[in-house]
Amino acid sequence: MRPFLPLVLTLAMLPASTPLFAQQQPAEHRESAAYYFLLARQLEDNDKPEEAIAALQKALALEPKSAELRAELAGVYARQNRAVEAITTAEEALTFDAANREANRLLGSIYSALADQNRPLRPGDDPSQYASRAIAALEKARSPTIADLGLDLTLGRLYLRARQTDKAIAALQRVFTQQPEYSEGGLLLAAAQDQAGSIEDAIVTLESTIEHNPTFFRAHVKLIELYERQRRWKDAARAYARAQSVNPKADLTEGRAMALLNGGSPKEAGSLVQEAIAKKSAPDASLLYLLAESQRQLKDYDAASATVRRLRSAFPDDTRGLLMEAQLQLAQGNREAALTTFAALVQRAPNQPVFAYQYAQLLQEAGKPGDAEQVLRRLLERDPMDATALNSLGYMFAERGERLDEAVALLQRALKIDPGNPSFLDSLGWALFKQGHLGEAEKPLAEAAARMPANSVIQDHLGDLRFRQQRYPDAVRAWERALAGDGESIDRAAIERKLRDARGRVPKE
Repeated sequence: MRPFLPLVLTLAMLPASTPLFAQQQPAEHRESAAYYFLLARQLEDNDKPEEAIAALQKALALEPKSAELRAELAGVYARQNRAVEAITTAEEALTFDAANREANRLLGSIYSALADQNRPLRPGDDPSQYASRAIAALEKARSPTIADLGLDLTLGRLYLRARQTDKAIAALQRVFTQQPEYSEGGLLLAAAQDQAGSIEDAIVTLESTIEHNPTFFRAHVKLIELYERQRRWKDAARAYARAQSVNPKADLTEGRAMALLNGGSPKEAGSLVQEAIAKKSAPDASLLYLLAESQRQLKDYDAASATVRRLRSAFPDDTRGLLMEAQLQLAQGNREAALTTFAALVQRAPNQPVFAYQYAQLLQEAGKPGDAEQVLRRLLERDPMDATALNSLGYMFAERGERLDEAVALLQRALKIDPGNPSFLDSLGWALFKQGHLGEAEKPLAEAAARMPANSVIQDHLGDLRFRQQRYPDAVRAWERALAGDGESIDRAAIERKLRDARGRVPKE
């Protein structure tokens, strides 16, 4: 008999739905495996799946060692949602030809769908293994010469879930490059880039995705998140406005107002919030808090105090009223009153550690590091895995140049809990720098600066490291970024002095 595989490959290039193709074959060919293969395709196209299955079983009786026929049969089972039979038949195909692409593709696709459902298909199955099985099968299904964007998309999703980030980016980049208008591909690629710590690349991908599909709301939401993490508040505020125009039913007022406030536009934030308040039939605690904050930033303290009174009267149990009262006291230079208010706030809301973080920072700024340490130690007694408390305590020691060994240990613990957190990396690098371990400080400070290029404090720390390393051009660039960044918690005059010194040390060309 003529080998089956070349015959199938030749005939399979014809449309499977060629009318009456199988019936038109000469009688001498009607008992060949190829005949039943084509008959099965025609039957399935005519919505006769059971007859198609029977035809393929007859083909297998004639060619019992054919992986191709089993892959075809597995496909019919899969399209009929007979997943157990599809998997069993595809696995049988692979016993005859482990490299059969169609059987591997089918097996990988089914396991991928099962991984999403996270439930066992057969008794004794472990759903946690489905994703790895899907990856193994789909990798074998890939052709080295023929692009298959559907397969790349599925593999990219699986790689992303398995945190095989480099592979995820490679697969999803192929999809995005070939089909930038496919928005889901762009969103997945951005997620993989974000997972790899390449937030700027993720932002570029999302911006391009939105350019190709301006109404893809989920891309807008993810882009806002990345802008906020990068502290690109003005970009975030604009992104909120675009997202709101795409989906008018979404209530994005609070997020947009926060971005405007953080981006230095309190007047615009206040107008936005007042417009939202006017549309409400009842007081809204979040909007009142944001209005008070906009008034505080505009130094309209009388108006802010009046808004806080409204907030506390309407929502006496909402801690934000007390928080804003403390912030107003600070803004008006009444530090002792603010400390008293924060102490009351921490006591009133012991399960909200963010207030304790702020209280500890305020105590440190007031020259009371011992009291600040006690606040943070109490947090760690309640929750030893509080990474922010570990970072705050370690950074406080580093800033003061005290107990640096303990500072490093605390910050390493924080990074074990939250690996890659750029603020924690900066704190660790700064503590190592203060110890004089410039080589060890290099990696965490450089990584933190790369992840948060607009954070002035982090760029300032990197500039100090580069200066001590006598890398003066790099120090200049870091301090220039510090001055162009968010400007929070830095001494601009001090950085400008360091920048002039570094520029004077750069060799003249």
